[in-house]
Amino acid sequence: MNVLRSVREGSVRLYFANHRAVWRVGDVAGVDRSLLAGALERYRLPTGTPVLLDDAMRPVEPVSSWFRSLALARRDAKSMRAYAYTVLMLLGFLLARGADLRSATEMWTSCSSGSGAARTPRTRWREPPGTGTLPRSSASTST
Repeated sequence: MNVLRSVREGSVRLYFANHRAVWRVGDVAGVDRSLLAGALERYRLPTGTPVLLDDAMRPVEPVSSWFRSLALARRDAKSMRAYAYTVLMLLGFLLARGADLRSATEMWTSCSSGSGAARTPRTRWREPPGTGTLPRSSASTST
């Protein structure tokens, strides 16, 4: 599933982990309650962790893994909420330019890894010290 198509169609959904809401739903058909409780505890996301799901209710990657790593690093839920809305804006921004998150990430990685001119030091084009300075005016040198 193309994430950008999901954003365009409005089928990417943003949720936040809420353990109380899970238990309000009640029992899951065919699953023992103790087994469900064990699974939820073992794979528990901290409350407030953002979860982006596509139209098939699958996690949107690599964003979901990033949010999980932030949550496991004990980042503040309010900060992660702000990040989640920023990610949605970023996806919309990329969509408007015909790009997606993966291609934008790959481009950034290749530019910062040393390939091509993006890594060339800026000092290469800089004039040596003293050659590009402004001439001193008589007002600034008078004593």
